[in-house]
Amino acid sequence: PLTGVYSVLGLDQQRATEMAVEEWNAKGGLLGKKIIWISRDDQLNGAVALRRAKEFVEEEKCDFIGGTLSGSISMAMNEFACKNKIPYVAYCQSDMVLGADQCKYGAAFMVIPSSAALAVSKYAFEKLGKKWFSITADYRWGHSLLEGWIWQSEQMGGKFLGNVYAPLGATDFSTYFAKIMAANPDFIVMNNLGADQTAAIKQANELGLTKKMKIVCSKTAMHTIKEIGAAYDENIMGGMTFYWKLRDKYATSKKFSDAFQKKYGKQIEQDGESGYVATSVLFMAVQKAGTFTDKEKIMNAMEGLKYELTKGPEQVRACDHQRVQSYLIVRGKGKKAKDWDLATIVAEIPGESILMSCEDNAKKLPFINIKLPK
Repeated sequence: PLTGVYSVLGLDQQRATEMAVEEWNAKGGLLGKKIIWISRDDQLNGAVALRRAKEFVEEEKCDFIGGTLSGSISMAMNEFACKNKIPYVAYCQSDMVLGADQCKYGAAFMVIPSSAALAVSKYAFEKLGKKWFSITADYRWGHSLLEGWIWQSEQMGGKFLGNVYAPLGATDFSTYFAKIMAANPDFIVMNNLGADQTAAIKQANELGLTKKMKIVCSKTAMHTIKEIGAAYDENIMGGMTFYWKLRDKYATSKKFSDAFQKKYGKQIEQDGESGYVATSVLFMAVQKAGTFTDKEKIMNAMEGLKYELTKGPEQVRACDHQRVQSYLIVRGKGKKAKDWDLATIVAEIPGESILMSCEDNAKKLPFINIKLPK
């Protein structure tokens, strides 16, 4: 999405894909052929995304598809890829690897929403308290996050005080915060992203809520932290799959973030990192399979593929085509933030610890049994 509420994150996805393609072409391309890539704006709209996908296949004769920043759009793209037997690598948090949506030709390269919720909620219930109230983006991605939070709350003795659903693009959260103040939770859960999350946190700060209770974002972004400024302080925490300060721990993180900074003059968002890894691993699978045309063989080559690109050792889980990776918890620096040094990594949750078994994922367990509040 190069327009709309997630456009800043979409731009990083586009740039990271470009960087991966250029790196591979500099090494001689794929199987001796130069890689040609085409980019389009899906406008954060499922119908537009499907039209673009059809253009890629029918008019541009593309061999592979990647991208999207919406879980619901990724599921539609995954269905299209399945029907047309075209490998699709999703950059976003997506449920497309669960249940009947699992597909031979689809792979998800950011943690699934429930895994993000499990990582952040476990930290919150251990460190911040048990009473919580949530603001949830009213579409599939937000609902999946909420399912993860409710399930984890039940396992860890949390006390769920309530939830409010906010439409995508909401700008006024004042009525929601009135309900939250009345409930008096230990922390507020933000199951939203982008401009929505920015507006919600700014208004919470203006009401003085961040001084009375913590805010925990299931997924946050550097752009959000930077835009909020000093108000995104030590009372606000968020989840990320990648943050450039991992350079202090992994040589691969330093190499990757330095390359992006040099090329584009900024540090990369996690959504861009996901796109870079997805693109690179797809190319690795093609190289391993030794073919462009046998798409099933390419996806077989991706299953169980191990690599180390931007963090520690990772792999694509063979049973459901999930990227097995860690999830970070970051805390804002507030007035101490400078340039891109915006947050402190307080925890890195191992990927294996936030994944359900292959058997459970195939049945969408345990989250299919969670009844969401109305």
